[in-house]
Amino acid sequence: MADKDKRIVYQGEDGIAKVVAPAPEFLENGGTLNDVMNKSVPISGKSTADIVDKSEILSDRTFRNAWITEKGKSTEVDLSKAKDIAKEKVREKRVPKFAELDVAYQRADEDGDADAKKAVADKKKVARDATKNTKITNADSVDKLKEGMEDVIKEVNDL
Repeated sequence: MADKDKRIVYQGEDGIAKVVAPAPEFLENGGTLNDVMNKSVPISGKSTADIVDKSEILSDRTFRNAWITEKGKSTEVDLSKAKDIAKEKVREKRVPKFAELDVAYQRADEDGDADAKKAVADKKKVARDATKNTKITNADSVDKLKEGMEDVIKEVNDL
């Protein structure tokens, strides 16, 4: 493949794989991938840096901040980090549901409806515990984690 179809990958100091795409103009004007690597990869990433075909780099960016790499490999997902990201995405997506349930609880309180208050409190507990759902915590692959995260978000939204 031509150099324009290559990428430089290295492990960043923050624990996230970095991907460097060479500027086509740079390559057209005689620059090389080694030149790009020397200019773009910090000293701390040199030991993990490698040149790979862009087709080898993950295309699903759902868990982009969980990407890792090492010398001789392209990018892959650190499942433990991905689980943390999935939990954070669930937390973000449940915020509107909490607001909706807070209003429902206040209305039930104003109406003196203890049964409605209990029902809302139960839904809030389910939403609060969503990050502990085994569809996320027990996922043994990135695909299962993504599917589980989407299921948990839908369950919270359907409360």
